[in-house]
Amino acid sequence: MRRPGRATPGILLLGLLLASLIVPVPVAALQEASPAAATPAAQPQPARTPVSAAPAAATPAPAATTPSAPAVQTDVVTLALWYANAANADIIELYPLATDAGFVASPAAGAAPVGTVDFPDEGVPTIVLGDTTFESYPRGDGTVERWSWFDDVEGARPATLVMQIAGLDGTYANYYGTGTFLSRAEGGAGGVLIIALRPPNPEASAAAEEAAAAAVAAEEQGTDQGVIEEEPATDIAPDASQDVIEVAPDEIPAEDQNAVEPAG
Repeated sequence: MRRPGRATPGILLLGLLLASLIVPVPVAALQEASPAAATPAAQPQPARTPVSAAPAAATPAPAATTPSAPAVQTDVVTLALWYANAANADIIELYPLATDAGFVASPAAGAAPVGTVDFPDEGVPTIVLGDTTFESYPRGDGTVERWSWFDDVEGARPATLVMQIAGLDGTYANYYGTGTFLSRAEGGAGGVLIIALRPPNPEASAAAEEAAAAAVAAEEQGTDQGVIEEEPATDIAPDASQDVIEVAPDEIPAEDQNAVEPAG
């Protein structure tokens, strides 16, 4: 009986023979004989919907600022109007004012009159605007209308008329200030009226009333002084108690000679 695990001599010789017949194959030859691994074809990718990135919010540029006149605080009210002679009345009419791109003033197109100005033959000039009547009053020297003529030639235009005015009623009751007429040309061509008013001021109103009263008093006094009443001469009898001295004609000095006081 053979013992397990022990090889016979014949088997050993057969194994050696087979081992000698095996020739080692170079690795390079094995690589050449083996087909190159094929690069896998790219698989088609599904089309993607492009996602647009939201644009970044742009910082708004600072708005261009238009220079404006400085806002100076004042209680003066300024009214600007166009004035023109009425077509069918001896009076001046007031209209809203308009200016074009070149700052040329004119009455607003299609606007109706908003007031009147009256320069009566007797009395003081008046301005009616809305619900207020303005009455002019004299300056301290008694002058009501003060004109500035072109080249100081009376009546020449353009010219400026300035009057002191006071509101009698309505919106501008007890307001006071000036009315300035900018006259363009002769023949009633009209122009611009600027009214500048201060709100009621008791002290100023009292001063204006005093000035007006003084002007009226001065005018009345001048009228009274213009008329001189002469009293009729009365015959006066000479007093018998006084000595009457007769002077000879040759002792009376001539008009072109200086009278000499006689020695006492």
